[in-house]
Amino acid sequence: MAFITKEEMKSVIRENHLDSIIDDDDTIVVMAINSGISEVKSRLTPGTTKEWFDGRPRYDADAIFAASCTNRHPLILEITKVVALWWLIIRANAGVYYEEVRQRYDRGMDFIKDLATGEANDATLPREATDPVEEDPDLMPFRMGSRPKFHHE
Repeated sequence: MAFITKEEMKSVIRENHLDSIIDDDDTIVVMAINSGISEVKSRLTPGTTKEWFDGRPRYDADAIFAASCTNRHPLILEITKVVALWWLIIRANAGVYYEEVRQRYDRGMDFIKDLATGEANDATLPREATDPVEEDPDLMPFRMGSRPKFHHE
């Protein structure tokens, strides 16, 4: 089963508006959903530079989007629907309030960025199994400080 289906988009767009945008072509909805999933997944996937190994949570994006039915994280699910709607609304905005969708998209992306950078945290999301910092000490972020004070005695 896909992470999001066309029928589940009802929570972010009315069915008649969706049908007028896609012109009875379900592949358009599938492409928009896949684009939304790709965007959110790319924001949650940690980078490979040293900055990403500073102790912030590293989420397993593949496991998050492999979940189905009730195992899906509800907030990530709704944000991904809004992002998919953003990709869909580019095609046509028949009866859809563009400004409202843009604001919801911006808020959702801000939350995803905060989640990825560690400013927001969610213990229910799956984390990566291995922590490369423990395996390679060269990946540790640099440490700053001073030497102990020297006294002439």
